[in-house]
Amino acid sequence: MTPHGALVIGVGLSNTVLSPDRKYSDHPDHVGPDVAGRLLGRGRLLGEGPLPTFLRQCAAGRDAGMDLSVAVLRANASESDGLLGLLRDAHPRLTDISTSDDDSSLLAGLMPLLGEVGRRPRILIVGCHTETNVLALATCLRSVAGCTEVAVCPTLVGSATHAAHLSVLRHTLHGLGVAVLLDHEDLATYVGFPAGALASTGARPCEIGPPDAATALEGPATRIAQLLCLQWSRAEFQPLAGGFSGSLLFVASGWKGGARTEPMVIKIDEFGQMRRELRGYYSVKELLGKHVPTFGYPVTLKSLTGVGMELAAMEGRPTTLQATFEAATDERATDLFFRRLDKALELLDEKLYRNTLEPGRLVPYRALGLHSRQQLEWLEENADTILDYLAEASTVDLAIDSFDLCAMVRLAVANEDVLTTEHCINHGDLNFANIICDEGDNTWFIDWTHCGHAPAQLDFAKLENDVKFVMSKDFELEDLPRLQRFEEYLLTTHMP
Repeated sequence: MTPHGALVIGVGLSNTVLSPDRKYSDHPDHVGPDVAGRLLGRGRLLGEGPLPTFLRQCAAGRDAGMDLSVAVLRANASESDGLLGLLRDAHPRLTDISTSDDDSSLLAGLMPLLGEVGRRPRILIVGCHTETNVLALATCLRSVAGCTEVAVCPTLVGSATHAAHLSVLRHTLHGLGVAVLLDHEDLATYVGFPAGALASTGARPCEIGPPDAATALEGPATRIAQLLCLQWSRAEFQPLAGGFSGSLLFVASGWKGGARTEPMVIKIDEFGQMRRELRGYYSVKELLGKHVPTFGYPVTLKSLTGVGMELAAMEGRPTTLQATFEAATDERATDLFFRRLDKALELLDEKLYRNTLEPGRLVPYRALGLHSRQQLEWLEENADTILDYLAEASTVDLAIDSFDLCAMVRLAVANEDVLTTEHCINHGDLNFANIICDEGDNTWFIDWTHCGHAPAQLDFAKLENDVKFVMSKDFELEDLPRLQRFEEYLLTTHMP
């Protein structure tokens, strides 16, 4: 065999794990009828599912001279609980490797076979119990045996615990350097079949639409989105306002065949940014409960990380509070905005601010971030712009110099006097694009990248700044009554 021969290894293919026979259905190792049916086929189509079909194609390929071997690991199973008969029929020349539960026994059985298929075999793992059998074998091959090319295909593995199955495919295997082959074309190339030969395995990535959303996902981001939507056959991505750090933020509505599923929020950003957000999320999840999304396991490829967030009890299509504000063109819509804002602030007050309040100390300018070079650059730019406007609008010679103004601010922010105050857990970037509401006014808070202990006033200052200087870019005369209402709201609403 050449150094690049392919080796397919099956694990967990015994009767006790996979058999459709009812006498095995209550065995603790059995994957259940749904997974068994998905892998093997159901009813009259038993034996026509992806796994036996793939093994038949492997047998035919080997007969045609392909550089391909198939082996099955058997953990000292008794004869009655041995390899499922229809899989033996699908590929009659399987190599049996009997092992015990330890790595040394596994390696002792694998090494002769690995030697036969060459120095650098491409190994594909198929079978059952993704989070135990498949993961253990992949770990052993990569970390102990030193195999450089190990892969799995989601349609050829399964587990009784669906969430664990998905988390290993999305998250754990990537950390081990194991390839997850989503497309039958990639599977064919990997194992050495001609293009299109393995379409019957049903391996196809989730189809993402509409076209403009698919276009926004480039390179690794596309792959991350497909892995996050691994359980769906099709998904529609609706962009959410926000993503000021350069992140991609969507509400993804999914389908499994013709059945529509519950949507989830998907966010993809740079690895460091997402790690900070996950750290913030875990610090508030137990406090805010259902009012923050439930995060799945992150998917990391190259410099990007993506995560799927499920929103509990969603009623209708969700939108951001920023979108609610922008749509407030009449009294009814304005009341809707204030109602949702009230609820959001009450939730934060009760579950986060008051709940975590404790004495603290701070340096005011540093707490506000006014000492950073970026803040001083923005001040200088804005001061010059304002002075230009004033010069155009007035004939008075203004004795104001932006350089002197910035020098005074630099002097002020150098003050390191410490104040005693009260701290609580803050969101840290509480803009209206980070508050999501559905049609039942259920509320969720997202983007916890800047979460930390600070005075609660910082979050409210961020909200006020967002309305006055971010969302309200083009003022018209008819906007002034609405803006006045918001200013009155800020002045009359009690801060924690």
